[in-house]
Amino acid sequence: MNGFFRVVAVEGLKLRRTLAFRLAVLAPLFIVILQFTIELVRGGDESGSSPGLNPLMGFAQGILTFWTIVLLPFCAALIAALLAALEHQGDNWKHILALPVPRASIFAAKWMAAVGLLALSSVVLVAAYCLAAAILQAVKPGWSAASWPVTTIVQRAFLGLCAAGLLLSIQMWISLRWRSFIPGLAVGVVALVVNIIILPAGMFAANLFPWCLPAVAMAPHSPHRALGVAWGLLGGVALGMIACRDLSRREHD
Repeated sequence: MNGFFRVVAVEGLKLRRTLAFRLAVLAPLFIVILQFTIELVRGGDESGSSPGLNPLMGFAQGILTFWTIVLLPFCAALIAALLAALEHQGDNWKHILALPVPRASIFAAKWMAAVGLLALSSVVLVAAYCLAAAILQAVKPGWSAASWPVTTIVQRAFLGLCAAGLLLSIQMWISLRWRSFIPGLAVGVVALVVNIIILPAGMFAANLFPWCLPAVAMAPHSPHRALGVAWGLLGGVALGMIACRDLSRREHD
């Protein structure tokens, strides 16, 4: 167990100044800045939500919707590809797998690093929302009395993160299995297109399709939220264990 924690610590150190780490920070900032700009350009005191509703809740919902439908699944694909590339491009596998620790622990540490980066993205998303909400309250008089739905956005961001477990495990398995960026990113892009098609259609398949699960878990009136979170989290853990076992038995060039 101590060996596993050492491997996880090493993975954490390797993330410093990497593109994966920058992506985990900049992607949520992008969506908050985009939504913030839309609210400023729209003008007036009301948000895009229905009259009488909390404008800060409408602002948060716009951020969460775009994040869970588009950016979170795409970030997961990119993070998986970038983490795998740290070893693939440097031809580090022979050295890493020769270390006196179980091979499965090495791959499990990769999973932990990916989960950590997505968790960091969720924290940045909430923090950036709070800053943007404070500015909007200052520049829009009609928003000054609106209550901050921080608890709600934290809860929904956390549920979306948990539901992303299955899609992250799929992307990690593909990216670690093949040296090229292409398979993992191709799967991520195709899945994202399917995601955008079946979610608005209200198909029940969206509650089982891994890339739709974060949006299902985040949706305020979703009747299948518990299913989405459970399937994403437990399926992600189970598939991750299977993937680590499979990868540890393979020879990596």
